[in-house]
Amino acid sequence: MSEPAAVGAAPSVRRLWALAAPLLVAGLTQIVVNVVDTVLLARWSAQALAAFALAAPAYLIALVIVRGWATAVQVKVAHAHGAGTPAAVTRVARVGLAASIVAGAIIGAVLYVIAGPVLTVLGASAELAGPGTAYLRVLAFAVPFAAASFTLQSACAGVGVTRAAMYNALLVNAVNLPLGLLLIFAAGLGVVGAAIATLAATAAGAAFLLVHARVRLPRVPAGGAGTGRVLRGLWAIGWPEMSAMGVGYVNEALLAGFAARMGTSELAAYRIVDNLLLIVFTAMNSAAAPITILAGHELGAGDPARAELWRRTGVRLLLIVYAVPAGGMLPLGRPLLSLVTENAEIGALAWQAVPLALLSMAPMVLAMSYGCLLRARGDTRSVMIASVAGDYLVLIPLAWFLGVPGGLGLPGLYLAWTAFTVVLAALLRLRARPRSRREPAVRAG
Repeated sequence: MSEPAAVGAAPSVRRLWALAAPLLVAGLTQIVVNVVDTVLLARWSAQALAAFALAAPAYLIALVIVRGWATAVQVKVAHAHGAGTPAAVTRVARVGLAASIVAGAIIGAVLYVIAGPVLTVLGASAELAGPGTAYLRVLAFAVPFAAASFTLQSACAGVGVTRAAMYNALLVNAVNLPLGLLLIFAAGLGVVGAAIATLAATAAGAAFLLVHARVRLPRVPAGGAGTGRVLRGLWAIGWPEMSAMGVGYVNEALLAGFAARMGTSELAAYRIVDNLLLIVFTAMNSAAAPITILAGHELGAGDPARAELWRRTGVRLLLIVYAVPAGGMLPLGRPLLSLVTENAEIGALAWQAVPLALLSMAPMVLAMSYGCLLRARGDTRSVMIASVAGDYLVLIPLAWFLGVPGGLGLPGLYLAWTAFTVVLAALLRLRARPRSRREPAVRAG
């Protein structure tokens, strides 16, 4: 059965950290999957690594789409859990799971069909198009399993069981590494072997989560609102989240393109700094998720004031998880960069950008806390609007101007990113402020 709701418990950093720690382990472990595939394929052949590097982003876009739906399930489950309605938890979890599998199957089918044309559009050469297409077509079958995994993790997180994500990530790595070694090298399948290993690991994780969720989620009749109403409620929360994630991925590609216009060394340095920031962002994102969960419990119970208290407490935890890795990377930056690259020029370019890159994440502490409160209210549309407005009014034009014609290079990109995070925090704060002294309670169904 699920853990008791946090409603009534005093907001504390310890309670938030208890939920965040498993998510942090899960997030860092998921990064390892990509690193493992990169290292294994680099040892197999340069062609396999290039095909993987070109094809993997297309698969990630498919995952981004289905992950937005999982956020909606988490929010609705948290509301129902906080309201003390286990039947609504069961109803949302079941409807959300079924819908995510169907959506995953459709997206996977589309990915299978367009795999070749997508790689052609991305400029794949003849020698890369074949293995890249085969890689994507294998992973097209993994999309429904990934969709189910995201939804089940989110349903468990909605009732305060965040360890499900950690167990799943550890299991996926335990399957992916040995199977990847076997299929890539022993079976001689190269990039296709890596895809099959990822498919098997994803399916194993989904199977585990299905069993785990049956134990941890309420097992009561799912009466109440009909399937259509539940689907509409999930869609209202899910589509803005999916859209914002998709736009964010496009922006990442644009920034990489700006770096590429500066030069090959600048692009390589940008990728290194971006990977360092990914560690900081993963830590912060893991600390932010419990704010949404526990604030959602309070809103489900009809107490928006206590939801705001969880947001304020979350700011303290976010500051800690930002400061620890960011503070460690400043004195250790040069040794870390020397481990990543032996090219002195690339290392110097990356080091010039590291301090500004780390500073650019500081305003995200407030931005994430307000975004979490808005998600807990089910208002993902405001988060999407604020994010897209900041992207195209500040980040993209300023990054281009400062980085390319302005001549500031990579530091210019991160100055633009700092401006974006400041604007995003301000916009989300304006939207998250209560419009009256008494906000209506959210629906738990």
